[in-house]
Amino acid sequence: MQENEVLKAIRDRISIFRFQEDAISDEQLDTILEAGRWAPSYANSQPWTFIVVRDESKRRALGELVQRIALARRGNVGITGPGIGGAPAVIAIAVDPWRDSKHFVETGAIAAQNMALVANSLGLATFWAGVYNSEGSRRSIEGKIKKLLGIPKEMRVIALLPVGIAAYNPHHKTETRREDLAEFVRYETFADEEPSEA
Repeated sequence: MQENEVLKAIRDRISIFRFQEDAISDEQLDTILEAGRWAPSYANSQPWTFIVVRDESKRRALGELVQRIALARRGNVGITGPGIGGAPAVIAIAVDPWRDSKHFVETGAIAAQNMALVANSLGLATFWAGVYNSEGSRRSIEGKIKKLLGIPKEMRVIALLPVGIAAYNPHHKTETRREDLAEFVRYETFADEEPSEA
């Protein structure tokens, strides 16, 4: 397999759940947001709004909301710890379904991935906190996040992306593993059948 810088950046990105208290610079933040701006979108609709949250009380409130839906726990290293509330900045990825009614979820997810990869390339840490609720209930965690951040009711929040300096080095603790390509890549059809002779 041929190596390249983009693939290396993708492989190096790993979810970090605890952050140092140090602030990140405006320049770093602008670089991360620029990566989100250049995400692909259907017909170049660009249906996103990125809300940067640095206020400590709002970050803590976001962290408490996300803890309620946290499914992954890794001992003391999980989003049940300081997580979002401990990051110096949190980016909420909101999208407007009116600007792209068919693909707004994917568009928001791609923007979040772009930003996570660039954050990693800057030596910063992040993790994906998916908060989108398919029913769009105001009582859902997504609905409570919209209320907290003053996001219009017609918009949807796809994810929260806390950003900061890692408080630990996960590469020394765990090895990220992926299945071999042969486990899930098929050619021509799902069954990967040999072509029949005419």
